[in-house]
Amino acid sequence: MSYLVLARKWRPKIFEEVVGQEHVVRTLQHALDNNRLHHAYLFTGTRGVGKTTLARIVAKSLNCENGVSSKPCNECKACTEIDEGRFIDLIEVDAASRTKVEDTRSLLENVPYKATIGRYKVYLIDEIHMLTGHSFNALLKTLEEPPSHVKFLMATTDPQKLPVTVLSRCIQFNLRAMDEHEISKQLRYILTQENIGFEIEALNGIARQSKGSMRDGLSLLDQAISYTKGNVRADLVRDMLGMVSDEYIFDLLKAIATVNALAALQTVEKMCERSIDFETALDDILLKLHDLSLMKIAPAVLNVRSKNLDELKRIDELMSPEDVQLFYQIGLIGKRDLPLAPRPQLGFEMVLMRMLAFHPNSAQISQASETLGEGVESPAATSTKPFQPARESMLPPTAAAQPKPASERLPPTVQHPHRPTQHRQVRTIENEEDWIQFVNYSNQLTGWTKIFASKVAFRGRSGNKIYLQPPAEQYTSITREQNRTNLLRDLRKVLGDDLEIIYSPGAKSTTTPEGRMARERREKLAAVRQQIERESIPKSLRKEFGAKIDSDSIRYPTLPKTVKKNEERWWKT
Repeated sequence: MSYLVLARKWRPKIFEEVVGQEHVVRTLQHALDNNRLHHAYLFTGTRGVGKTTLARIVAKSLNCENGVSSKPCNECKACTEIDEGRFIDLIEVDAASRTKVEDTRSLLENVPYKATIGRYKVYLIDEIHMLTGHSFNALLKTLEEPPSHVKFLMATTDPQKLPVTVLSRCIQFNLRAMDEHEISKQLRYILTQENIGFEIEALNGIARQSKGSMRDGLSLLDQAISYTKGNVRADLVRDMLGMVSDEYIFDLLKAIATVNALAALQTVEKMCERSIDFETALDDILLKLHDLSLMKIAPAVLNVRSKNLDELKRIDELMSPEDVQLFYQIGLIGKRDLPLAPRPQLGFEMVLMRMLAFHPNSAQISQASETLGEGVESPAATSTKPFQPARESMLPPTAAAQPKPASERLPPTVQHPHRPTQHRQVRTIENEEDWIQFVNYSNQLTGWTKIFASKVAFRGRSGNKIYLQPPAEQYTSITREQNRTNLLRDLRKVLGDDLEIIYSPGAKSTTTPEGRMARERREKLAAVRQQIERESIPKSLRKEFGAKIDSDSIRYPTLPKTVKKNEERWWKT
């Protein structure tokens, strides 16, 4: 005997076996048990949700030799012949292949005649929306007033194409797309009955790829059984479906949270080597961002519904609720634009770059861009490169002719109002200026650790002890103990393993690295305004039209080191 695919072998034969359509099943059962039968039923819904299956069960219920009821016996001749597709009084029509009006008229010629062996003559018209307008017109009169021995059961995936005159003559049932949990539960039941080994995670992946269709889920399950040689394992199913390992997703989220563009791109390259579907990968990122949002707002729900809670908690330490919402929105827009990208990989990378570019902490992002331009070591490296000094071509001519050690270089005078200020490399921290230079311009600190340090004021140093003033307690996400631990770890890499940090609270200080950065930006914006006021075009506009400069619209552009090699051309343009 030839192999019978799971979608046919496990097709429901009674109403109780139908999964996920309780609202339809209940109505049909009550109608059959109380003999309140309509002459035409229309089943609508996406593919593989049970439209034709329900129609055949209704046909069995109408023609079962034990009488009309919602519980056909499945043993009599009528029931077995309907299951086998050879019941003479069940006329199944594929409207997609019989669209002409002549076909419809030929079909309706036998309507006046009573059923041959059954109680009712049942017409099951599949994909009825494919009929032409003339075919619908030929069907209307019979559909409105058929003989008492005729029932029409129709199915369609596109009810909007049906004329309202047809819809008004039918009782319409809208079958919903099935939930992933319902599909996974049914797959688990089937594999248990078939004595086939499986992993829950593998079935969840198949259910997700089914996109609400039970038939698609069973077809994928057939494929998975063959691919895994009868042991449906999660890793093999993931490879078969081109799904993404959670390890990659968490690596990407960590790279986004810590503003590490290089790590994100390296992870994308690894995913590309495994031929992973990037649309699916973006869906996985959105799902994890949803879990992170639940963790911050309703953690009790997440504990029941999600796995990998430890990894989620680690990412949760790096993202604020606002960041999660922003990244989720960017991901949704990127999912819409992904099919328009030249290549899926490029579109996916641009979504990640957009998340980094629109990160609320713009200062940290510019530092991450500089890190990428300087050639950061791979994540496997044991240490991070210190902050690199500016190129010699950016220094005054005398400094370029006689270079000084990096530790003695001081910021030169800004020669152009848009040109970024140069900063010296800090190898030790002895005073407030060292601390500000280290926090604002060193690549040693990243993510929330850098944000925390930028709000900490320097109070002094004695031997191996550094005295710092922590930020005010309203920075709840910044003042976490984890950030203090990370700051101590990063400082020890520069100043030695015996370093100690002592926090001494006090009045709010304006000499924090964040305060210095804000002051420098104000000064640079003032210089930009003065330059604009000296330009000829703004002068002409003020003279001729009384125009005024909108100070709020002035932005000081930052120049990533990745484009410094073209800086002269950049300034000219």
